[in-house]
Amino acid sequence: MRAIFCGFVLFCLIHALACSSASDSRAYTPAATHSTGNVFEDYLRSDYPPADGFDFPFGNSNGQGEYTDKETGKQYSGWYIATKFAEQYSLGIHPGEDWNGNGGKNTDRGQDVYAVANGRVVFAESCGRLWGNVIVIEHTLYENVERQTIQSVYAHLLDIKVRAGDLVKRRQLIASIGQDPDKTYDAHLHLELRRNITLAPNYWPSSNGQDQGWVRQHYIEPSSFIAAHRKLFVPHHEATLIVVDQASYKMRLYKQSKFMSEHDVSFGQAKGQKRVQGDNKTPKGMYFVTNKHRGQFDGAYGGYYGGHWIKVNYPNPYDAARGQAERIVSREQAAKIKVNWLNRAPTLENTRLGGGIGFHGWIKEWDNDGPRHLSWGCVVMHIFDITKLYDHIPPGTMVVIF
Repeated sequence: MRAIFCGFVLFCLIHALACSSASDSRAYTPAATHSTGNVFEDYLRSDYPPADGFDFPFGNSNGQGEYTDKETGKQYSGWYIATKFAEQYSLGIHPGEDWNGNGGKNTDRGQDVYAVANGRVVFAESCGRLWGNVIVIEHTLYENVERQTIQSVYAHLLDIKVRAGDLVKRRQLIASIGQDPDKTYDAHLHLELRRNITLAPNYWPSSNGQDQGWVRQHYIEPSSFIAAHRKLFVPHHEATLIVVDQASYKMRLYKQSKFMSEHDVSFGQAKGQKRVQGDNKTPKGMYFVTNKHRGQFDGAYGGYYGGHWIKVNYPNPYDAARGQAERIVSREQAAKIKVNWLNRAPTLENTRLGGGIGFHGWIKEWDNDGPRHLSWGCVVMHIFDITKLYDHIPPGTMVVIF
């Protein structure tokens, strides 16, 4: 929100009144955050369609493209950020991004505003002075082993085309760009992405004594986040899904989001998340089955496969990002790992991150009451379980290991 006339002190007084009146008089209910106590159910719980990716809320999906001034009919091309995320300016610390059309002034007034991703509208009303019409949408997304809930906030809207409780799809039309009620500022879209979903719709950090560190902790820089999350996998969309919980030594098989069966499993000889080749730890992350083999295995350790091998594409991009930060893999290697992983294909196994991770049986049937850390990093299944499930786990199956 760009300042034209008012000073920061006056802003805080007016904004505090606006926040108070709006938050006191309007119902606002973020998603339930309670845990069921079951790691599998908590991970897959979703009251609305999860995000399968994020797009920019104006112009085309890439935040570009031409637009036509509703008043003059003149055509302009492109958009720009007028106020950046976490920028310190006359109104305090900016918790989002202000987007304007390249024509400047009010040339973008009335242009379409779209939902950045699938989600549920939790607020869609006027917040009074300075804010005007505001929409808040809640999104669930899956990133590696994390299930996250964030919110997108759209302010200074000319109109509102959705209501609280509505389910919206990615790039669904929800509003149009407008101004604050007093038209103190030129037309623009104020966009926020919030990690903290408990904040009031018109919460302003600087009016509540928060600093830049706090803003960066509770909000997300919109442009970089959207650019990095254009495509997301959704476990609920998978024809076959395996979820493994190392803490409980259990794994579950799902078909078309339906729970099919639960099985006991064992893991690598060393506890903790796999980091490098030879640490004998089982990785944690989201992977995909790339190939399978049943029958005899060559080599001195062939018998330890228990006649079955289901391989996954460890390392994934999140392993690679850590590896790049630790200078274990190069930027080029990390990029190749990401491309292959997105295509559910085998990733690089010739780096210090290691590879050769999957599911297999054991040299003999093992006891649940005995040692549960058997392998060199793979998930070990009972021979009778992997024999039964082998044909139900096709290549491409998503595997999530906690």
